[in-house]
Amino acid sequence: MSKKDDRTLERLFSHPMPMNLEWNEVKHMLEKLGASVETTHHSHTKITIGNETKTFKTFHKMLEDKHEVKELQHLLEAAGLAPSA
Repeated sequence: MSKKDDRTLERLFSHPMPMNLEWNEVKHMLEKLGASVETTHHSHTKITIGNETKTFKTFHKMLEDKHEVKELQHLLEAAGLAPSA
């Protein structure tokens, strides 16, 4: 991963929870981590990392919903990809 991807991952897990993550940066980071990111025919975003899969409402420009940020954190943690403390 690039330094920019590392910073995006760190920001995703930062406290307080970030409310201004750009979706394109998060998507790029996820793909560099080996995730499959696809848009379903129901206009949802399906993210698969290893054996872990989660479907979200389609993200547009920003990742702003606290619940979805938390769900994305859980997905990365379950896949063993959370940043070390």
